[in-house]
Amino acid sequence: MPKKNTIFIIGLYTVLLGAIGWQGVALVRQIRPTSAVYTDRTVEVMVKGNVRRPGRYKVANGTTQFEILKVAGIRPTSDLSLFNLASQLDSTGELDVGTLDQPVGVKDATLNGRLEFFFGEMSVIGGDGRSVPQHEGLAVSPGDRIITEASSQAELSLGAYSRIDLDNFAELVFDKIGEQVDNRTLVELFHKAGAVWYKMVYTKSSELYRINTALVTVSIGGTGADFLIDAQSDRIVINLMDGLLLVERTGGGEAINMISGQTVTIFSDGRPFQVTKLTPDVSVNERFAQLSREKVNYLSRQMPLNVLFCGTPAVFYFIHVNFERGRYMIVNLPGELLIEHFANGISTLDQAFLYGGPVMVATFVERILDTRIPKYIVFDKDDLINIAGAMGGLRANIDEHAASYLKLNSGSQKLSGQSLLKYLSPVISGVEGARQRQTEMLRAVFTGLQNKSIIPTLMLADQIIGSTETNFGATEIMDNYSRFNEKSSWTYREAVLPATSVRRGRRNCLEPQLDKCKKILTEYEK
Repeated sequence: MPKKNTIFIIGLYTVLLGAIGWQGVALVRQIRPTSAVYTDRTVEVMVKGNVRRPGRYKVANGTTQFEILKVAGIRPTSDLSLFNLASQLDSTGELDVGTLDQPVGVKDATLNGRLEFFFGEMSVIGGDGRSVPQHEGLAVSPGDRIITEASSQAELSLGAYSRIDLDNFAELVFDKIGEQVDNRTLVELFHKAGAVWYKMVYTKSSELYRINTALVTVSIGGTGADFLIDAQSDRIVINLMDGLLLVERTGGGEAINMISGQTVTIFSDGRPFQVTKLTPDVSVNERFAQLSREKVNYLSRQMPLNVLFCGTPAVFYFIHVNFERGRYMIVNLPGELLIEHFANGISTLDQAFLYGGPVMVATFVERILDTRIPKYIVFDKDDLINIAGAMGGLRANIDEHAASYLKLNSGSQKLSGQSLLKYLSPVISGVEGARQRQTEMLRAVFTGLQNKSIIPTLMLADQIIGSTETNFGATEIMDNYSRFNEKSSWTYREAVLPATSVRRGRRNCLEPQLDKCKKILTEYEK
């Protein structure tokens, strides 16, 4: 049987307790139509306006606006701007949902460059001349110079679909990335030396990709192109495997439209372009075969695991697991975190969840942290209570105030079920106190898993996956078992998202400090 204390379970367990603390005292599943029996522990709420299921609901006292609206059903044109989704209803009232002029949506992502993978020796020189420490996932900025040495290759990305592979002794400068020129989004590169394989794909008609060399300028036409440029001391050779290219001599005087299956050679002595059929010995796949093999091995064995955890109604966590270095980091993402820079009609993360679930939330968190988040998992309160019970409870150091609320003795106590929920609830001492107790329990879970005082099982993992909304699969779980077992020790870190408190309508929100947020991972990996 695989080693039991797996990093996958660590990720699930550490975040589930944080989510418990924010659940309050209401379940979404406890929200009932008015046919339910009314008691003094319920309140009646009228939900009307632009929702899928308007009507009168009887809900548990303390239910949040988020929970009610989740049950009532949000449309793409529902206006949530007047609501404080984290607030609890403690008296009879109503929620009147307005209508937006246009459906909510995600703004076009900024076109970014990124170092995806490399092997051997390479250099990244910033626009200011300073050397930049290279690592997989490094964001490439305008002015950055990429240089590969002997027996080295590297792959970079532009946006979601374009890829650039550099052979050994290649040099490439990113002059412009996403710059607006004549109502077009321009990416302009200077190919100084060596062989580079370009697989460029346009995602919209307003984009323009252009490659400058010492002798010619290459503009990509149509929907994109697949081509290899080899810049030598006395000539430039362009092999076009697929697509359309416009090749113009620097300074004018000669130009050609290349089509698939052509090779053009441009000599430095000024002789006319030489156009031939694509030479049979041009095989970029073979040329970059080692890069492909090394990349596949890296992705399958060493690529960090990034997961978005959503605990409704108001808990979001980013989990980063670096298997190669034995590092585990968790970043709390408050539901009131502003995402206005990246969205139309959506202000905060919890609103994004109501509109589009975990996939939409991940889209915004990726931009805030400047990383990719391919995996997600969602827990509701029922899931969390069951899993906490299966763990047999957790030991907490309870202060006198919390002990009085829980009707327990102060000091070290083992909590489970309703006692654990109450301990992590904001009711005891407000939001900040709940966050401190939440952090304490997160650390306790991680420590317990490391010293085996908490023993997870494969059966429990199957239970978690089977009963939750997630895109994890059984094969991936087994891969994570194996990857975790290769490391004998792990380090744990809780990161605070850099943000500034601001007011939006009736709600206190947090404006992310994007420059600092995007450095959280790179600083941790140094």
